[in-house]
Amino acid sequence: MKQTSLKLKISQYTGLGARRIARTNSGNPEPVSLPAGHPYLGIRDKWYLICTKQELGVEPQARRILGEDLVLWRDGEGNPRLMHDYCPHRGAKLSIGDVVNGELQCWYHFWRFNSDGNCVSIPSQGGKCSLQSRTKVAQTYPTVEKAGFIWSFIGDQEPPELELPFELADPSYSMFPESVEWSANWLLAYENLADIMHAPFLHNRSLTLSGGIVEDSVNVSNTETGFRVERVNQQGVNFDQVEIDLGHIMHCRLDIPLKASFAGPGPNLRIVGFVTPVDDQNSVVHFPRFRQVSGWRRALWRFLFRVRLRGTHLHVLNQDKAMLESLRSIPEAHRDEHLAQADKPVLHLRRALRPAFDAQLAGLSPEWISTGPLAGTKATEPQGKSQSAEKAGP
Repeated sequence: MKQTSLKLKISQYTGLGARRIARTNSGNPEPVSLPAGHPYLGIRDKWYLICTKQELGVEPQARRILGEDLVLWRDGEGNPRLMHDYCPHRGAKLSIGDVVNGELQCWYHFWRFNSDGNCVSIPSQGGKCSLQSRTKVAQTYPTVEKAGFIWSFIGDQEPPELELPFELADPSYSMFPESVEWSANWLLAYENLADIMHAPFLHNRSLTLSGGIVEDSVNVSNTETGFRVERVNQQGVNFDQVEIDLGHIMHCRLDIPLKASFAGPGPNLRIVGFVTPVDDQNSVVHFPRFRQVSGWRRALWRFLFRVRLRGTHLHVLNQDKAMLESLRSIPEAHRDEHLAQADKPVLHLRRALRPAFDAQLAGLSPEWISTGPLAGTKATEPQGKSQSAEKAGP
């Protein structure tokens, strides 16, 4: 709702654009087919990167996260808030309403809600009343603004303190945010990040990931909150190592070699990646790029990134996008796998996530599991290793 916009005022008095709006589909996303809490929709009780702080202005925004339709907005003090995009009055979307005096107002009947989701006014009943005092938006999620981004804890447990990857808090790193939307499941995105051996093949025509040997094996070692993947016979040439962190904020960390003639003098490009599930078929992938440079080297790096490097890196991401979107759903991608030694990290990731998958699957009704689209699914998702992986992996 943009009650005071100039375009709307002109339309109200002239009718310009009214017919187009009347004939345009609302664009509401398709309903989610899986029940809330299904792990294909995402792992709950984690912090997720939602957007940059600049992306959230004064207007409320509709966001689908882990299969839930939510509204993101700023309260009277400018703090970000996230709650169900559903007015408890008659079910209207709160995201098409307005923020009035620091409170979220539903467009339908102007019911108003504070930052905790409590109804504070029902105008048709004089504002404050007994109905207002016992009405609340069904769900709100802890949300903070930190290091230039908006973060939300999606789950029902008490959120742990948000401890960000150190690069986000270290001023010696120069950072460029980058977010892209993929029509691919979040797990497939993380499997792609763990699969470092895809780089010399899928990205063999890119400017930054085309070098090095193609025949190699990989090692996987556990860390305190995840695992590390490294190529055995090559380092510092391509996408040769990655750290996967499965802690309270899932992310990855990897370095991409950069030639000084192409990117200016300085160390490798550092990428800290976050995958925010939209639903079981879509994800938002956040790839902030970092380089630890200062002075004129930082100025040159930032100039070269804007005019040249960002486009080349988006080209690489678009290759990942095309491949992951071709995999369709998790069941289809995992249905008949024949895995090689280089797929050890993918299996390691699935095993590491299995306890969370089991816990969330256990919370679903047995009736749904036996009759839903995953009928017959055992509470052991993600799937274990195939027969070929038994032979390939040590």
